Amino acid sequence: MRTVRAIFSRELKSYFFSPTAYVVLTGFTALSGWLFYQGLERFIRITNYTQGYKVGDQVVREWTLEDDILIPLFKNLSILLLIMVPAITMRLFAEEKKLKTIELLLTSPIRTSHIVLGKYLAAAFLLTLMLLPVAMFPTIILYYAGSNVDSGPLLLGYLALFLSAYALAAMGLFASTLSENQIVAFILGVVLELIFFSIGLAAPSLDVVHFFGWRVPLNEIVRDLSLGNHFDFMTTGLLRLSDLLYFCCLIVFWLAASNHSVESARWG
Repeated sequence: MRTVRAIFSRELKSYFFSPTAYVVLTGFTALSGWLFYQGLERFIRITNYTQGYKVGDQVVREWTLEDDILIPLFKNLSILLLIMVPAITMRLFAEEKKLKTIELLLTSPIRTSHIVLGKYLAAAFLLTLMLLPVAMFPTIILYYAGSNVDSGPLLLGYLALFLSAYALAAMGLFASTLSENQIVAFILGVVLELIFFSIGLAAPSLDVVHFFGWRVPLNEIVRDLSLGNHFDFMTTGLLRLSDLLYFCCLIVFWLAASNHSVESARWG
């Protein structure tokens, strides 16, 4: 694994030798802080006017800190990741192709899988640094609200942010292998990630179809493929093995796709 560590170190240094890391870390922290402040300010304002969420004139549920501040914050940050993650991953292979240094990597006695893994781990490490400050928001709520807050949705929602970021990074890495233009790689990454994130919205309009005698539940398949649906379920506070397996399989699949894409360039 020495080569993986070398690639990881090289990529991580390149992030901090350029404005990328500083812009992403500062921008995401500032935006997440602003979103938290807006959610908190809105919560204070609406709780002064009404007791809870109403349907008609009837209160369906009372306002809660987790349901009306932090869970919406996590969902907004997950959407923000659709922009931030491709901005981090777009250069990983696209820049190598543009600078013609990819030939040096591909002709060196280094396994393609080690190159892919090293670059992916560097992006994942930067994403971890980016998401760590978000912990201050549930910490503030838990400190002041204490036992009035259900910690389950907060902890699993925060975990879902990390898992989503890592899965999106694998997709963005694959997008970066397809072009030498970083802008093109960024756009491809955003489109690919947006498809997987929002494909579940099409599930209600689909039905069960029969194909050569087989019953194919398209609505369930599309729902299970949606990253957004798995993310939303984790924010309910229930941990399912299927959600963890989904994110793990998504990461492995797109890393394997990236490895195949780079490998085909090596022998192409």
